[in-house]
Amino acid sequence: MTRPLLLLLAALCLLPLAGCDETASLLSVDEGVEVAVEDAVLARDRGDFAQAVDLLERAHDAEPENAVVRVELATTLLQRDGIDLIDLDRIGQFLTTAGGERPSAPAARGGSCSVATDPSAQAFDPADVAGFDDLVAASATLAEASDLLDGVLPAVLTSFDLCTTVVDGALSYDRDGALADLAARGLTRDQMAQALAVSALTTFVEAYVFVAEALPETTTWYRLADGSVAICAEDEAALQAQAEGPIRGIGQALLALDARAALLGSGSVAAEIVGTALDVYNDLQDAVADYCSV
Repeated sequence: MTRPLLLLLAALCLLPLAGCDETASLLSVDEGVEVAVEDAVLARDRGDFAQAVDLLERAHDAEPENAVVRVELATTLLQRDGIDLIDLDRIGQFLTTAGGERPSAPAARGGSCSVATDPSAQAFDPADVAGFDDLVAASATLAEASDLLDGVLPAVLTSFDLCTTVVDGALSYDRDGALADLAARGLTRDQMAQALAVSALTTFVEAYVFVAEALPETTTWYRLADGSVAICAEDEAALQAQAEGPIRGIGQALLALDARAALLGSGSVAAEIVGTALDVYNDLQDAVADYCSV
């Protein structure tokens, strides 16, 4: 093969993700992955999600532990399927009464069915929230995005404790340490916000889809006049055991939302969603059981 032809082939291979068989290996040297991410973001911004996902998947194949690639790919997957924080807020608003004064103790605890005789209690189906079927259909995307964040999010954001993380209605965790940990992984401020949004969405929606699909099979859900939620079940112990994981998942989403609100500023929409998500967490925990009474 002549030298000019060799040079031509080499040049073609160096084009960002061109059709050369050696593209994947070239992404891992010099600035190949960085360029691929930049090109993917540009493609995403113009609505070409197919190209953006392809670029980021190749970059992920080249550097599977790259936190930036993982965050950008997870973000792009959710954007491709039209999943965003509006979905989380819509669920929260569906379950709660925003702006109303909330009681210091729930009207019913541990699945007590005394609410069935309360004339203000209205039975409802948690799956009736707008867009629920679309979220169920996107379950594979949510799971993939969640898996991509494994190893990216600090442990303080993924180890929610039912009894110690929420104290007197307020979150208690090392928020500053969590944000510093994310920054240390090479993420920009925007990418940190993206990672936190993806974490909140995946954990919250996955948990809600579970409680909306599985729990109603053996329970009846009620919305009370004050906006809180009560759940009646024949087997309260089984309900508590079944709901513990999803409630912890909603709590984990709450941590991500709170960290994101701190990152973006208290006046952001993210801060408002934190309040709604905290109401949802408290309502569901109180409606099922008091896990921390002992």
